[in-house]
Amino acid sequence: MELEGWKGKLYWFVEWITLLAVLQLLWTGLTLLGLLLFGVAPATVAMFTTLRKRLQGEDDLKRLVKIYWNTYKVEFIPSNKIGMILLSVGYFVTINFQIVSSLHGLLGLLLLTVFISISILFGMIVVNIFQLYAHYDLPILRYFAASIIFSIAYPLQMISNIVGLIILYKLYSCFPGLIPFFGVSLAALFLTWMSSHIFKNDREADEHTNLPYYSAGRGITS
Repeated sequence: MELEGWKGKLYWFVEWITLLAVLQLLWTGLTLLGLLLFGVAPATVAMFTTLRKRLQGEDDLKRLVKIYWNTYKVEFIPSNKIGMILLSVGYFVTINFQIVSSLHGLLGLLLLTVFISISILFGMIVVNIFQLYAHYDLPILRYFAASIIFSIAYPLQMISNIVGLIILYKLYSCFPGLIPFFGVSLAALFLTWMSSHIFKNDREADEHTNLPYYSAGRGITS
């Protein structure tokens, strides 16, 4: 029997809290299983894939956990290719930004401007790439360009994502006890929910981004 009124809302709230806590536990455990370095990317891809399945109507917790695990296994190597590239670029940007920021004069200003631009592009990629990976079937390197294209095609979406993530950061700063239970899962839910409004109209998204549609979860359903 379907609950109505405040009982239905309470059940809906508890259901989502439980799911987010379970996904956070899975993300933490599978990240550790991959020795941190090799576990973050597949665990994050599995997180976005599972949340998209939930937003599309799949509400069975056991099935969602199974989808998470299967996605993690299938995407372990492909997603780590993206993860290693992100790690390398992030390290390069961080180290060189520190060097460039210590330079003076016109050359220092020009190089600083270049690296700030690179950092912004890198931020766009980090925010979007795993969402796009869960939705589109592309060559690995094209996901990086697609992440930038997606940000440019939907600038308000990107701004809203950044504002939302800043708010979550402030929330976690005030209540650090939330981080072990909802640190990654809540942020992933916010980003997935924001992008779901775009992905619902796949034809419009394709026209804006010129990307081929591919169903969520990359064919992984159980």
